[in-house]
Amino acid sequence: MLKQIKLLTKLELCNIYNLNVLRFSKNSRRKKKDLSVMMLWLFLIVMLIFYVSNLSYGLLRLELGSLIPAYLITVASLLIFFFGIFKAGNTIFRKNGYDILCSLPINRTAIVVGRFLRLYVENLVIAFLIVMPGLFVYAWFLKPGAAFYILGALSILILPLVPITASILIGAVIMGISSRMKHKSLAAAGLSVLFVLLIMYGSSRLSIMEETITPEMLRELSSVIMGTLEKVYPPAVWLGRAVIAGSFMPCFICAGAFLAVFAAAAAIVSIFFHAISQSLCTTSARHNYELKTLKKSSVLSSLCKREFRRYFSSSIYVTNTIIGPILGCILSGALLFTGTDVITKSLPIPLDICTFAPFVFSGIFCMMTTTATSISMEGKNWWILKSLPLSPKSVLNAKILMNLLLMLPFYLISEVLLIPALKPETFFDGFFLCLIPAVIILFSCVYGIAVNLHFPVLNWENEITIVKQSISAILGGMGGVFLSAVCAVIIFLISQEYYALFKALICIFILGATALLHKRITAPDAWRRYEL
Repeated sequence: MLKQIKLLTKLELCNIYNLNVLRFSKNSRRKKKDLSVMMLWLFLIVMLIFYVSNLSYGLLRLELGSLIPAYLITVASLLIFFFGIFKAGNTIFRKNGYDILCSLPINRTAIVVGRFLRLYVENLVIAFLIVMPGLFVYAWFLKPGAAFYILGALSILILPLVPITASILIGAVIMGISSRMKHKSLAAAGLSVLFVLLIMYGSSRLSIMEETITPEMLRELSSVIMGTLEKVYPPAVWLGRAVIAGSFMPCFICAGAFLAVFAAAAAIVSIFFHAISQSLCTTSARHNYELKTLKKSSVLSSLCKREFRRYFSSSIYVTNTIIGPILGCILSGALLFTGTDVITKSLPIPLDICTFAPFVFSGIFCMMTTTATSISMEGKNWWILKSLPLSPKSVLNAKILMNLLLMLPFYLISEVLLIPALKPETFFDGFFLCLIPAVIILFSCVYGIAVNLHFPVLNWENEITIVKQSISAILGGMGGVFLSAVCAVIIFLISQEYYALFKALICIFILGATALLHKRITAPDAWRRYEL
């Protein structure tokens, strides 16, 4: 079985981060585009290293250097766990290639272990990028002994094991429960969204630092933060203390425990692997279909319905794009029932909540639009849609309309709750409270599909690589957030008497830019211009 594990792991890792395609592709234009994307990723990595290094240096200046390993291990573990919830289940139980693997004499444990190791390698990169800069800064200024370097490297190697295991088991539970339901993708998406909301609620309840810190505690800030980290993720504190103290035995105990948990999770998942995979990959249909009424729809309506079917067939697609609108409704309801006093008292400077609320809610609703990855989600079936006698305008308008219709109920609920919560003083305040989010949402949908036209990925193996890791998801999905942030900063800098004029001008400007961008991307030669 070891040979099978080695071979399957090699197959899982051979094209990780699309490096194999970049290495062997003969398309020079595609290579240039991939290299530009890689340069952008490298820039983001450099920014992350710079941020972590400055954070660690700040802790050292505050004489809190002993917190650095535990703090960074906690942050890395929580990031791996949070993003793993969306990714782990789909990676372990992915449909692509399952029928081929089932027909081969391969042990199911080898399949599971190979996919576990792929997740481990991917998340090890995250652990390295977050923890290593902090340890380097600590070592540069404090000059610890050799044990620090050995245990620091060991802590990075074992760091991903527990959060990966937790995310995989949660993903397996979600997949297992949803596989028994009629609408599997919707059930999996609903369970994933519910679990994410529970995590957010739990994290909000952990804001004990602000409530419990007193002047006396400030003198013992290190122990206070350690106590908080221990409540959030105790293994991080154990590892952090062992690395700082140079204690091999506690670190080895943690490593053994982490490996045992990881191996136990692999064993449990391998037992139920075929049952869950078969339930997810197979469908059942009754043979009692009767044609009653045949309806005729317009091209736009038919394409829009097709987009909704494609959207709801992918649990990871739904989960990644629906969180923002749900959070917008929850925040609006919270403001209605708790009032705005809690927010205004916590702000360092007095601000008019009604003035900034439209931009804040616009950013929340536009955190990830469906259009940012809607073309890439077509995958290898894109040629079917392209071969039909349809203009680019019809196809792209359907994708934009689907995104707008998806957000419409959440937008209306949010506005119905938000207006009585904020109680706008003038008609124009209430008018712009409704208009600005609508305008920015429209722009974000058009902008998202424009970015996806420039960075399409149609040869993917797993939907996660498109929804979570593609450059189109990052640039296209965050366009509305960036625009909302820029508008909020500008309105903060101008005088209050120009608020209404600025809001009117920004709406006109965004609508004009949206119209021009839409005209450009829906031109008749769009497929040829964007090489689709």
